[in-house]
Amino acid sequence: MRFILVDRILSIEPGKQGSFMKNVSQSEDYFSDHFPQSPIMPGVLILESFDQAAQFFVARSHDFTCYPELKQILRASFRHYVVPGDQLNIALQLMREDERGTVIKAHAQVDGRTMAEATLLFSLVQDNRDPESKAHCQRLGELYNLLSSDTVGRAWESLAHRF
Repeated sequence: MRFILVDRILSIEPGKQGSFMKNVSQSEDYFSDHFPQSPIMPGVLILESFDQAAQFFVARSHDFTCYPELKQILRASFRHYVVPGDQLNIALQLMREDERGTVIKAHAQVDGRTMAEATLLFSLVQDNRDPESKAHCQRLGELYNLLSSDTVGRAWESLAHRF
């Protein structure tokens, strides 16, 4: 992942659902072109945030032995603009996982208001397919640990003994 469009993994219930967060900042590169006078987050990047969240969700659900590869957007709708300063809350729900693929329903909200929804079809890539797949699964595991950890809480705990 060159651009990480998930800032925080809030929770994952393996094989069922996941909750993620993206803080939309004015400093994001894409706002300089989309659109300078009235910046909005491009819909394709909301879909990319769904895809990235799904990678964490599915990989975690399979103990990082595989990852999902997006095959098809079965349905997508965009209801409202996502703008700088918004906190995009992403909810994923596993709808189906079988030999035909993995289907995930994604839902994005800002302050309880639905911004976008999509139903996505993935195929699973096993980590033993090739060295690149194994490396991708390892990177997902490392990013998962980073994005799901309570870094502020750990920092306070490490300082607590000093006072």
